[in-house]
Amino acid sequence: MKPLPQNTKMIFSSTPEFTKELKSFTKRWPSLPKDLNVVKQVIETLYVDQDGVDRVALRKNFFNSKRATILSQTEHCEAVKMRMNCASLGGKDSVRLVFVYVYDGNSVVFIELFSKTNKARENIPRLQKFLCERTTKRDG
Repeated sequence: MKPLPQNTKMIFSSTPEFTKELKSFTKRWPSLPKDLNVVKQVIETLYVDQDGVDRVALRKNFFNSKRATILSQTEHCEAVKMRMNCASLGGKDSVRLVFVYVYDGNSVVFIELFSKTNKARENIPRLQKFLCERTTKRDG
């Protein structure tokens, strides 16, 4: 995976399902949109080179901690599940975020948002569907 040059802006988007989940959870946890903005900054540090930051070591530490895991990795993208702090929950990290970083598109697509209290695992079929569609669009 080639890092993005400094001062590169990431493009963030989301699936319709994610948008619906965000809207629903925001009713219960009003801080969620601000919390998501913090997560966007964290994601940028994982993929964009920055002065004085060893991005390789940062990624290694981040993914070796219990904060995130790489669910799938192809030559085109990387699917990640990460813990997300939610201020409305008092800093408890029971919220999970699933996203896909697309290498050549300089973009992140938010796939799923879920609470560990309601659901134990990510929606694998949803993630696979997105990855399949992404591969089909690229190859077709």
